[in-house]
Amino acid sequence: MDGIILINKPSGMTSHDVVDYVRGKTGIKKIGHTGTLDPNATGLLIFCVGKATRLSEFFISMDKTYEGKMRLGIVSDSYDIDGNIVAENQIPANITEEDIKRYCSEFIGKIEQIPPMVSAIKIGGKRLYKMAREGLSIERQPRKVKVDEFTILKVDLPYIWIRISCSRGTYVRTLCHDLGQKIGCGAILVELTRLRIGNFNLNNAISLESITSKEDLAKHIISIAEALDLPYVIVSKHGENIFRNGGKILKDEIKQLQDGTNELVKVLNEEGEFLGLATIQRTAAGPYIVPRRVFC
Repeated sequence: MDGIILINKPSGMTSHDVVDYVRGKTGIKKIGHTGTLDPNATGLLIFCVGKATRLSEFFISMDKTYEGKMRLGIVSDSYDIDGNIVAENQIPANITEEDIKRYCSEFIGKIEQIPPMVSAIKIGGKRLYKMAREGLSIERQPRKVKVDEFTILKVDLPYIWIRISCSRGTYVRTLCHDLGQKIGCGAILVELTRLRIGNFNLNNAISLESITSKEDLAKHIISIAEALDLPYVIVSKHGENIFRNGGKILKDEIKQLQDGTNELVKVLNEEGEFLGLATIQRTAAGPYIVPRRVFC
């Protein structure tokens, strides 16, 4: 059983809690999540099973979309409702929805973001949230992230409903905090749901309650080849043997290659079986394949 599972994480569980739950119900030990959600957040988690765990970094790096609710006028040390309240402020009386949208637009694009103290980032080998529990607050270096969308869905002050599409490593609660600072009264994230990771959507995810056995999980597993949104190359029988041993595959052993492909590709044999990942190198003598990760 090698592939990925899309799960709708309920509120109140950590991502690792979900891993433990699935392991307990199925007996599968080789399973892991591909990027955490805060305990009170809900929504899409991708779990890698079996050989697919070797590809977790591929899924972690995908862009994501969230919807959530934030509250103006409050500042917490974690930038969300679960943290300790450090300030309560009056919301500017003249603030309008158009003003808020204008402030949101300032966060679109490639930006630098300072992560909250209450986060899983390691500094000096220690998690920031563990330092925060000890009452420490240390300087954090800004991180470069990309925000493709920061949309206001509804305003009913002090609450604002939002949708955000962003790159890996973006903290939505930090965006809420920073927006609150722009407005002048502070803000915290109250609710958050992850709707999308790459091409995978929450609508296709299963609930934890639906997993009661290994057989249940098998019904919903997505194969590695199907899960990877990459161009593919088909190799000959001889090319397959070369690939299995980590060797370079020359053009004579390539049965099919999509035009223009010049990046990471899925390697399939003539029966359509997934063999691994490779990069395509193009020379005057023709293309050849360089193995990057062999799964067979």
